Amino acid sequence: MMKIKSLLIFLIATCIPFLIFSQEDEHDEAHFIALYTVGESWDMEKQPNEQSYFKEHSGFLSKLRKEKQIILGARYSDTGMLILKADDLEAAKTILHEDIALQKKLFNVVIYPFNTFYNGCIE
Repeated sequence: MMKIKSLLIFLIATCIPFLIFSQEDEHDEAHFIALYTVGESWDMEKQPNEQSYFKEHSGFLSKLRKEKQIILGARYSDTGMLILKADDLEAAKTILHEDIALQKKLFNVVIYPFNTFYNGCIE
């Protein structure tokens, strides 16, 4: 299972840069990848939309998308993934930890710097 996740992370990290980011964005803010897994408050007996704080989590991510802080969101295996813009790693952590679902441990998140080496776009 770890080999599959490691392979997926490698593929995402090497393939997505072909698809993302305009030239002007690169000079303003850094990019980060956030990997979400279910937290200790997740109830395995319930569907995602039945989880406490799930609706608020979806609303929070929607707000970040409207503010153009989220570049891309995806899901693979049991992991959710966001690529977002922020001034630095601490700012990225501060932004994401405003989410009540993280505060209430519905999800766990790990955030890494995401450095692109090709520009492109997702259509």
